[in-house]
Amino acid sequence: MKDIKIVLQELENEALRDNIPIIRAEERERFISAIKTLNPRRILEIGTAIGYSSLLLLSKFPSAVIDTVELNKTRYVRARRAACEAGVASRWNGYCGDASDILPILSNSYDVVFLDGPKGQYLRQLKMIEPLLATQAIVIADNVLFRGLVTSDKPIAHKYRTIVMRLREYINYVKTYYDTVIDESGDGLCISRKK
Repeated sequence: MKDIKIVLQELENEALRDNIPIIRAEERERFISAIKTLNPRRILEIGTAIGYSSLLLLSKFPSAVIDTVELNKTRYVRARRAACEAGVASRWNGYCGDASDILPILSNSYDVVFLDGPKGQYLRQLKMIEPLLATQAIVIADNVLFRGLVTSDKPIAHKYRTIVMRLREYINYVKTYYDTVIDESGDGLCISRKK
């Protein structure tokens, strides 16, 4: 077993080397600060990648348990290994598969939800998760500004139109039904608290 900080550094180096997206350094402090007041017991993450965010959360909140969903089998296996290496496997419940198939089988109540999977699916996934949200739960969605295109008035390239439209719909929804703040540093970290 390794110290969790060492495993996090290894994951960060691996992500940089292999171009695997993890939460940006400039967003990490805001991410943790938004959650800190809750002292969460149960966290749901969509988009595990290699496990960086889930291990970061477990390192900051030692009484928390995380349920995390990853579609890519190779990344899921790497994340699972990282949880074992860091000695947090008993608090790390991983699911490998499409979130739309996994979410209906979950029955826990979540204090924090972190959406960091397919950006165009955020609203669909949130609506599936809403019955599982604890009172005053926080939903955090990463990359909601998608390279600045979501707030741009310029014409959007055809290949990005659907994702931009869906992210705009997500933002409109959470601004309507949640107390929402978007940190525009980086690629947009959307923090929404259940009303």
